Amino acid sequence: MLEPLPTQFEYLGSAQDYATDIHEIFGGVPRLEQLDLAETTLLCNFMAVYSTHKNTVLLEQGTMPSYMIILLTGSARVVRTDADGRHHGLHDVMPGSTFGELAMLEDTALRASCISAEPVDFVVLSRDAFRDILLTLPRLGNKLLLLFLHVASQRLRHAEAFLPPSD
Repeated sequence: MLEPLPTQFEYLGSAQDYATDIHEIFGGVPRLEQLDLAETTLLCNFMAVYSTHKNTVLLEQGTMPSYMIILLTGSARVVRTDADGRHHGLHDVMPGSTFGELAMLEDTALRASCISAEPVDFVVLSRDAFRDILLTLPRLGNKLLLLFLHVASQRLRHAEAFLPPSD
């Protein structure tokens, strides 16, 4: 069951209503482009579309979300707040990018917040819906797992860039 979403998110409807548009957005994203229209349409059966304005927290550091987001339009910024309350921008989230998938899968707290940099539209995929996909549509579920693995790998490489060189 999906937890109630923040009231500043405007529900636009089932992702099924936007499947063709979502497929076009996915087509420009590495790994997501591997989904054909039929697979995107199947995935949309498990998601809902939302919209919100600029400077809205989409997912907040320290929370344990039961869902992830995939940005469809606009852009967002991933920001980590340190113990002194200073905000550190980590990277931008563009259409087709995911956020919160690792915390959703692991049932752990987010290590950063995702904040809209402009008005955005996004889809929400809940942990329960993802589990349903794995059970009922294993081929699609495997493609999503590979996407999540790819995202985790990219983030690890990005983090390693900040480590001192090894001797």
